[in-house]
Amino acid sequence: MRLDMDSMLYVLIYMTLLVSIIGSIFYFCKDLLNHKIKYVLIRDIFVNRITYSEERLPKQYIVFQKYDIWRYCSLF
Repeated sequence: MRLDMDSMLYVLIYMTLLVSIIGSIFYFCKDLLNHKIKYVLIRDIFVNRITYSEERLPKQYIVFQKYDIWRYCSLF
């Protein structure tokens, strides 16, 4: 009976260790992936803002800068 309890305890300890390692790997991968997604979104918003201002006619561009429309273009 003592041998079975020891074996079950060791299995429980190894399972806990394995689950914690897998959980840590998922946590760090999720954090890394989140950082990359945020970088891509920020880059795309910045590029969209620049290309939007380049496509405007001169008169439209003056209005674009005068009324700070460029602040809201990144939302679209």
